[in-house]
Amino acid sequence: MLFSSTVDTLARTPSVLHALLDGLPDEATCTPGPEGWSARDVLAHLLSVHYASNLQRVRWMLDADDPPIPNIDEEQVLESSGMRAWPVPRLLDEFAAARGEAMEMVRGVTPAQLARTGRHEVAGTITIEGILHHVAYHDLAHIAQIAKLLSLPLDARRGAMATSYPDDN
Repeated sequence: MLFSSTVDTLARTPSVLHALLDGLPDEATCTPGPEGWSARDVLAHLLSVHYASNLQRVRWMLDADDPPIPNIDEEQVLESSGMRAWPVPRLLDEFAAARGEAMEMVRGVTPAQLARTGRHEVAGTITIEGILHHVAYHDLAHIAQIAKLLSLPLDARRGAMATSYPDDN
């Protein structure tokens, strides 16, 4: 059984990303954080793994009984996609279109199909239900990462407010 917000989270991720990133200057979206990724890099990652794995795995598991599911090198997929160089508006539009198309499939998954399995080369036996929860979690984790990256230059400019209201994260 899917957690009540799973499908809504998957469907809303493109609009949340659009609200966070659309229209911001490159300085805000393209400046890498301490781990080396910018907000644009994170968005490009979300799109590149959308095509390489994530909801594609659901399609494979709907189309075949217990198919082998390859692991992917997410960094290699991102680098080879060329998406890191795309402008943010293009990434947002492409992600919204790709996720919108995938949501038609997700909304059509029946309760019985949620238990369909695949054999992931690292994780072992996985289910469609588990993938949908994982992708929603993955979306939210990266939305939080983007918000943190956008907050870094603001934090450095808070002046005396920073000492009175320190970052607890």
